[in-house]
Amino acid sequence: MINKVLFLLSEGLRSLWRARLPALGSMLTITLTIMLFGGAYVLFGNFDRATRRLQSQYRIDVFFDPLLNNADAFVHYQKLKDIDGIASTEFISKERAAAIFEREFGEDVVSVLGTNPLPAGAIIHVARGYRTARRINRIADNIAAISNVTDVAYRGELVRILERYLRFAVYGGLVMGLLTLLGAIFLVSNTIRLSIYAKRETIETLSLLGASPAFIRLPFLVEGLLQGLLGSALAVGAILALIDVMNYVLEQFVLYRLIRPPQMALALIIFGVLLGIVGSARSIGKFINLRLLENR
Repeated sequence: MINKVLFLLSEGLRSLWRARLPALGSMLTITLTIMLFGGAYVLFGNFDRATRRLQSQYRIDVFFDPLLNNADAFVHYQKLKDIDGIASTEFISKERAAAIFEREFGEDVVSVLGTNPLPAGAIIHVARGYRTARRINRIADNIAAISNVTDVAYRGELVRILERYLRFAVYGGLVMGLLTLLGAIFLVSNTIRLSIYAKRETIETLSLLGASPAFIRLPFLVEGLLQGLLGSALAVGAILALIDVMNYVLEQFVLYRLIRPPQMALALIIFGVLLGIVGSARSIGKFINLRLLENR
């Protein structure tokens, strides 16, 4: 068993060396493919994390009729708790509104105007599953329908912008990844095809000696596996290095670090190996079967 494994590995390595330039091209294409998929995955995960962090700060500010006193405004405030999608609410009395105004603008509204014209209000925190533009709009409409609510303020445009860029990043990454994936499969297939052509006499001899089709195919599958393994390992190293470089740059300007998704390296290497095997199997099925049929 060990001798067979060593034979397959040695044959795969020999084939890679014989067709080293095409093999290098296919490995680099696999590297580019894995980097695109892995980079898109890292960026998507971190963009989603940053988006959720921003969304957790979203709130809806509610203002009641300025003519209402605190007690009457609080009666209407209680109705907010019946609206779906609201995680928590906070009542803002007229006195607290004046204190917030003084903190923000440095002026005591009572001293300036002799009275407090600011309305009572409320701060609404949206539940996690409702932090999308459509759902926040629906919540805001339900709040506005409550009697004596004069204004509802929230960052609806910011939510829409975040959702739009998130969709653009996902779809753009998928298109680029699929294109490079097809290119990688084609180049791996082409490299294996050259190896099969270079070893056509050996294949014919093995076939005449009674070697099984599986025995003839396995070295080429190993060659594709090695291409995928080497290409994906190079891609994982490049991605991890880029994450470190980007974190160094980000730390100079913002207090944010990119995270490395758990099990990312293992998943990308497995993906690269499968990519190499699929590319080699594509050529093996076409050319070795044809060669064996010719010998019969």
